[in-house]
Amino acid sequence: MGMGPTALERHVSYFDPEGTGVITLAQTRDGMRRLGVPWSLRIILSLIINGMLGYVTQNRPSMVIRIDRIALGKHPYDSGTFDRNGDVDDAAFEALFASAGDTLSADEMHAIITARGNQMVDRGPLAGALGRWFTVREVNLFFCVAADTTKSVNGRSVPAVRKKTMRAFYEGTLLHDLARRRVLVEAGCVRHRVPGKG
Repeated sequence: MGMGPTALERHVSYFDPEGTGVITLAQTRDGMRRLGVPWSLRIILSLIINGMLGYVTQNRPSMVIRIDRIALGKHPYDSGTFDRNGDVDDAAFEALFASAGDTLSADEMHAIITARGNQMVDRGPLAGALGRWFTVREVNLFFCVAADTTKSVNGRSVPAVRKKTMRAFYEGTLLHDLARRRVLVEAGCVRHRVPGKG
């Protein structure tokens, strides 16, 4: 592991724009607002995210997440693209697209995560069940805010994410870019990109 922040630390630093090293409940809500997440989901998800990750990264009940210990918050169910240290596992990333081509749908990502199974059985069945529940919602939310194209699956067109966009997500730049673009769209500076175009 290098001396700089890991990919996972860069990823979550989106929620800490002032660089304090921690993420409060209000910062999580505000970060999701900047991505266009509806207010009802922001309230529920921020409580879950900060409650779970605050506890894991602080090693005590807390609603404040420590960024330097964010790798401890990896879910029992995930794609494996972030390794145990929070760096990008290139082989796991390539495996996401091995059978999907250059675009990935939410259902395809769910299938990959399900096939991997619980990677942290030592944490017990409750942690596994909660991790699985949260991962499903996290993936669905990601495709809601990050889908940049569509693909045909069983004769229907579904939202999908291009490989380069997914790479930006794991490298920690995508959330910043999505929030910036949303500001520009709302200001009328650029048109909203239609999935599959440009």
